[in-house]
Amino acid sequence: MHPVQDQPLSPLQVTQLTKAMLSVANIDGIQPAEAALIGQFYEASRNADMPTTAALMASPEASKFSAADLAGSPAEFADTAVLMCLMAAYADGHLSPAERAYVQSIATNLGVDATRFEALLAQVRDELVGALSHLPDAGSVAVVVKELAAAV
Repeated sequence: MHPVQDQPLSPLQVTQLTKAMLSVANIDGIQPAEAALIGQFYEASRNADMPTTAALMASPEASKFSAADLAGSPAEFADTAVLMCLMAAYADGHLSPAERAYVQSIATNLGVDATRFEALLAQVRDELVGALSHLPDAGSVAVVVKELAAAV
């Protein structure tokens, strides 16, 4: 399941999600895979009236994110925000403790409790394993699965 396919997003929500994802990626320095994921999300979600992906990614405003901006969001959008932030964090192949804590703080601000956060984290891990499962090198997939499990 892709979290944004199940709900229409307004331009404001797309921008908020993009800023949230960038804030997560910037915790330990944005990596090319993180920038690519965030750029793909924004480009696929934006409309013609919104800034281009390149313009948004280069804008100093894009790095200004506060979880308070998302206060009062419906539960479905809160789940999407947490999922997208976790995906951005994992895009470079690793969820650092600082990234996890930051995304967890976003979740808390959105009213996502610890049990739901863990379920969303498990969902992202499952999707990552599923994306790798078609690879012919089962040994490498097993190593990645072990690393994901250790990141708990």
